[in-house]
Amino acid sequence: MKRKTWKVITGTLLALGMLSLLLFTVRASGGGGETWSTDTLSDFLDHSTMDGVDVWSASGSARLDRSWWANTKVNDPTDQDKLAPSLTFGFTGTSGTDPAFLAVWEEERDCDHCGDIYMARSITDGRTWSTDVKLCDDCDPCGPPYPAPECPCPHAPDATMRAADESLWVVWWADWSNDREAGDIYYLTSTNWRDPLASITAVTGTIYAGTGKQHLPHIAPHGPSGYLYTVWEDERDDDGDIYTSRYNPDTDAAWSTPVQVNDDDATVEQSKPKVAVDVDGNVFAVWEDQREESDEDDPESDVYFSSWLSGTTWGAANWSANIRLSDAAVMWAGEPDIVIGPTGALYAAWVEKVDTCSGIGCSWDYQIVVGRSDDGGATWDRAVVHRLVGASGDNDDYRDPALSMDRLGRLYLAWTHLSGSSHSESDVRFSLSPDGGVNWTEVRILNTPRLVVDSDAPLALTSDFDGHVVVAWEDWREDFAGSSQIYATGYPADNYLSAGSYIRTLDVGGMASWGAITWTATISPNTGLQIATRVLTKTGANWTNWVRHTTSGASLPHPDGRQLQYRVIFTSTAPPPPNDTAVLEEVIISYQSASSIYLPLVVRSS
Repeated sequence: MKRKTWKVITGTLLALGMLSLLLFTVRASGGGGETWSTDTLSDFLDHSTMDGVDVWSASGSARLDRSWWANTKVNDPTDQDKLAPSLTFGFTGTSGTDPAFLAVWEEERDCDHCGDIYMARSITDGRTWSTDVKLCDDCDPCGPPYPAPECPCPHAPDATMRAADESLWVVWWADWSNDREAGDIYYLTSTNWRDPLASITAVTGTIYAGTGKQHLPHIAPHGPSGYLYTVWEDERDDDGDIYTSRYNPDTDAAWSTPVQVNDDDATVEQSKPKVAVDVDGNVFAVWEDQREESDEDDPESDVYFSSWLSGTTWGAANWSANIRLSDAAVMWAGEPDIVIGPTGALYAAWVEKVDTCSGIGCSWDYQIVVGRSDDGGATWDRAVVHRLVGASGDNDDYRDPALSMDRLGRLYLAWTHLSGSSHSESDVRFSLSPDGGVNWTEVRILNTPRLVVDSDAPLALTSDFDGHVVVAWEDWREDFAGSSQIYATGYPADNYLSAGSYIRTLDVGGMASWGAITWTATISPNTGLQIATRVLTKTGANWTNWVRHTTSGASLPHPDGRQLQYRVIFTSTAPPPPNDTAVLEEVIISYQSASSIYLPLVVRSS
């Protein structure tokens, strides 16, 4: 054999031997050229799954999440229906800094013919509620003699707090015959809602009364100016348009003449509007819209958006061109909500019905979508928060997502899950995003027992500035003479969950060999923390089995792979309240990427 050939063979063998020695040394030492750490909020959120685990309360650590308070009935008596709850919050106490949550609803307590507007207060973040008080009496008696003409029957109240004077405002729609075929928009306001319940008073008035049916109003305030904005569905001209009116009780004699928000002239329905106002006084609206649908017998809808910019003349001409937020390819989209974050970002949520087969409507899923805009609604990023797979097979659907956001930038989302065909056998689902809609916690069900929520009525969700959250809904658990009640729950409660899991995924981008796992944690009495890892060896393969690690610094006994996951299971066995939680401060994974391993010897032939 030629000398040159021997040099090549010898050099190659030597290089391979050196490489093998290097890889053996890396594995044996548990070290490597690279490390992957989890020790900041952004680390804990990145490529992670949070199921009953909180990574936001103390930045740079993970722990069990807090539980929700036990479900509590908000209204007093159980006879007659309690309908359509709405929530807002203000401040009470001698210093005016103690948060108080207010629930408002429609109730047929005095007569099973026409409802009244009732209110209750909670100064315990939704844990307990005051005796309720009537805010508006429609003066419709249970028997003759009836007034002439009859008083209007109120429906679907919506509440907010005006920051300029800390006054409570409620809007609703009402008809005069309770057949829901006609309607006008009304309001009430109370400046002494903090007083003893028996002394609370309210002033009522009309926002708009006209031909056709006006219904489903929603109200939002502008804090600095004191203006209030109400939107509603208006059927004066066709099947429904979106109209709005504004009012400042400090300067205006009455609510302004309504102006149209949607720019579609076709005789199709626009419905279910919501409105929000940012700190600069810009006004934003979202709604369901059927303008793109061609099948009049089975119309489907999309979600649309428009805005009015502060400083321009108030009028229909200065509402922006309407844009579609929902995916044009889905079967249906609707029931939107909108809020504004502390940095001015817009957040909208809605439901989409997604076709899952090649035929038209042969099977479908439902999904909850959240969109975010950082440029005043000109452009939007959209993300699916949760998808209900196989909804058509189980006759399930998702309904009425509600959003709220605190000044810490945490976004809260709740919606109803109709399970089967009975609207009274539904659940309330909830998810939280600590980073403005980028990452979301796993879904939690808030009602106990299950399948007692009325999905025909939208739930209510609100939060105070510091992350206390309350959700309220129509509930059938008592089913007293076939009557629904208003139930609520609040977060966070004073105890931790009994268990939760956290998973984070490392994607190397190629093959890698694994070194060791180290972690830092605080484990107090009656708490536990278990860490396990697994790998994905190649695209399309199954994950390996979980391997539990009991000692920080242990070697990772996995085959080479492209991805690695670590899972942390938290437990708390102490009876609440209060119980405690283990705290995970840091995890470090060492590995050697194949792309960073180079031959230590270069052989040149002569």
